[in-house]
Amino acid sequence: MTKTPSDRPAARGFTLMEVLVVLGILGIFMVVSYPSILNTMATRNLDNATREVQTFLQQTKLQAVSARIDHRVRFYQREGTIWSYEMERFQEDGTWVRVQRIPAKTISTRFNVTITLPIDTTTGDPVARFSSLGMFPDFTVGQNSVTLQSPKLQGLGQPDERVLSMFMGGSIQYVRQ
Repeated sequence: MTKTPSDRPAARGFTLMEVLVVLGILGIFMVVSYPSILNTMATRNLDNATREVQTFLQQTKLQAVSARIDHRVRFYQREGTIWSYEMERFQEDGTWVRVQRIPAKTISTRFNVTITLPIDTTTGDPVARFSSLGMFPDFTVGQNSVTLQSPKLQGLGQPDERVLSMFMGGSIQYVRQ
């Protein structure tokens, strides 16, 4: 007896047409979701950079309390463009010296940085000083914040600013704007 096409079992697997339809759907999904992925990455980069500055400020405050010596974070611009910051401690002779075991950090040039902190009279750099009690003694309204702004997020119409504000009691507030 010969088998006719209706007697044969169905072939297993996928047809070329089914594979092409699935690949087409996946391609459309990737094209649609790509801007969202880029937006998420830009948001995360801004959040991470701001949290890194916040963590450094907290670390400086805790170091001041632990050592019972005033410490500060000094912000300065390298080569006039890159914002850097480092921890310094107060010396008995009235000068400030960099804490050697803590490396200086930088803020990415992808962000616009606005620092409104008290200015050190000897260096001309903005500083955030923490007392041995963990307080921010140089608190002045309007001179207590570090702002990072992302031009990329601004172009996408997303919240593009992160603001760190220091208060007299030593607390550091993180705000998305």
